Amino acid sequence: MAQVALNWLIAQEGVIPIPGAKTAQQAQENAGALGWNLSEAELSALEKASRPWL
Repeated sequence: MAQVALNWLIAQEGVIPIPGAKTAQQAQENAGALGWNLSEAELSALEKASRPWL
């Protein structure tokens, strides 16, 4: 879930997410958000869910 959230933030124009990590495992999980992209349909669904007023 965190990887999807980070990947969605990365896809936003002008947004640079700064994820926190207290352990090496959390840092590795955060890094899992890199190297792939959400599809247009997934981005659209997340946009609709997070900003229903748009």
